[in-house]
Amino acid sequence: MKTIQCRTDDLTQYTVNISHIICMFPYEESLGTWICLSCVTRLKILLSLDVMLKMIKQANEK
Repeated sequence: MKTIQCRTDDLTQYTVNISHIICMFPYEESLGTWICLSCVTRLKILLSLDVMLKMIKQANEK
């Protein structure tokens, strides 16, 4: 199971299975990223979309 760890705007830390991510899009320019999960949950992550894509790519390469 390939996962990434990220922190939301309320400072809660999540471990997300990357196969459960159905879409991602930036919010408020480059301040963060919305992640939509297959369980119909949306998380506002404190990392830019570019950083999130790099983390997912690295997880897939492991």
